[in-house]
Amino acid sequence: MHYKKLGPFIAHAIEHGKICYTSRELRKSLFHSKRAISLWISSLFMIGSFFFAFASFFSLWFVTELSSLSIGILYFTGSIFFTSAAYLQYLESINYDISHLPHLYHKHSRWFWWRWRPLNMGYLSSSTQFVGTLLFNLSTFMAIFSTLSIETLNLLVWVPNILGSILFLTSAFFGYLEIYHDTKIRAFFNITWWIVWINILGSIFFMISALYSAYTPEVHQFSLYVATLTTLLGAICFFIAALFLRFEKV
Repeated sequence: MHYKKLGPFIAHAIEHGKICYTSRELRKSLFHSKRAISLWISSLFMIGSFFFAFASFFSLWFVTELSSLSIGILYFTGSIFFTSAAYLQYLESINYDISHLPHLYHKHSRWFWWRWRPLNMGYLSSSTQFVGTLLFNLSTFMAIFSTLSIETLNLLVWVPNILGSILFLTSAFFGYLEIYHDTKIRAFFNITWWIVWINILGSIFFMISALYSAYTPEVHQFSLYVATLTTLLGAICFFIAALFLRFEKV
């Protein structure tokens, strides 16, 4: 067995002249236990997205119905579900890793909880997303304390939000590169293609939201509206992509 690479990254495992595994195919569907993990990832991302969408929806149109504290708690709760799903996705990428196929065929292979897999595009996608969710944990938690100074809020809320959004975009880009080489995934006609591109769109919306979320001495209603609306749109995108994960066959 040998590998076909996309730059320095492993794209395919080839045996007897034929592609036997691709990176995403291996980590998503090779083993019977994988289906349960994929369903958990899908469910946790959907729940996290729902909390973000619910909080932003009420912030836009029913701001008097929920206090800012309640909305902040909803965002933070959603971020915990995001992190849980992202960590499971990280586990998926390190334990069903195309760059370490011999490990998978060993009957009593050790289960890894943390690992460095830089040649695996799926690992790069899941690990950057996981770190991004940790930054969102910090950002949404500190946002609950609205009595902090503007400087402190920008440092502990806005900066982690920007960095987390950048990492989400980076993760989405790696996710695209992971399927870029796969000829079985046809644009518009394959659910995996839709998952990847909806995630990219959601990450773009979150990035726009972060850019408009900086704290200033005076509240600018337009910036606040754009930030909240794009958070809602991004959360809807992530919810749909997570839902599609349940039906993905690679």
